[in-house]
Amino acid sequence: MGWKAYKLVYHAKSPIHIGWHTLGYIKLTRYYITSRNMWGAMTANIVRACYGHEDYAGVGNILCKHILISYFYPAIDSQCPLLPKFTNEGLKYGNYPVIEFERLFIKSFGQTAVLPESNTAEDESLHESEYLQPVVYTNDKQEKVYFVGYIFISEEAKYKEKQLKYDNIRDALMELSIGGERKYGWGRLSLKEELKDVDKAFENKLILTESDLKIEIAEGKNIPAHLGIKTGINIKMKGDIEPLVGREWGNIENGRIGAGQKISDAKICWMPGSVMEEEIPLKISEFGILTS
Repeated sequence: MGWKAYKLVYHAKSPIHIGWHTLGYIKLTRYYITSRNMWGAMTANIVRACYGHEDYAGVGNILCKHILISYFYPAIDSQCPLLPKFTNEGLKYGNYPVIEFERLFIKSFGQTAVLPESNTAEDESLHESEYLQPVVYTNDKQEKVYFVGYIFISEEAKYKEKQLKYDNIRDALMELSIGGERKYGWGRLSLKEELKDVDKAFENKLILTESDLKIEIAEGKNIPAHLGIKTGINIKMKGDIEPLVGREWGNIENGRIGAGQKISDAKICWMPGSVMEEEIPLKISEFGILTS
């Protein structure tokens, strides 16, 4: 038994909002798509395509253990995804300083709820949502925006006697709807390119064994996902940290059943782009989070 890795490139067909936090009435977006967001969209599509019923929790568990997903990063050239990196010159995305990246890729849209009886704005409902643009303009030229990432599939990926190989689930991955404001048509991704059986992820060597899926980050290189901080395990790093929290499937035990009805435990993590100051293979775990 072992793992296989596949590179996927999606074309953004609409604005992309990946919820981060709010600043006043502004809903800020992350500048990349987390694995958790991709996990939710892929789980929903695989259930509908392969099982035809609402068995989201069971398939979702498979996508936490035997089908893992990387973070996905924006790109103008699909061969050069713009990963964050902490440098001596400050935070950059690819070779863009963060201010230049924001100028090119980030816009916002104001919205408000409307009272149907009067067709006027509902009090205190005004909000503004940031988004990643589906097209950008560089040197007076319009460029499409892509999102580049990886999916890792174990030979043990099976649910209800159905083997979930890449070829079996590929159709379910062709069109995804992710992130926030989807009711306004945001979050649409369409698969443009795919590359099977790759041995690197974001230029970092993959270690694919029967039991583990690891990525080898060289000294001085930036991590391509959040890296969980464990008590008693010290890794020499340089960058920034944040608590990582997400919504999960609610169950009977917590009294609220359904998608997004449970808040996960907070994990303190090094942020994507933080710099490894020693070379250590890192395990890729559920929701694409790296662990030592």
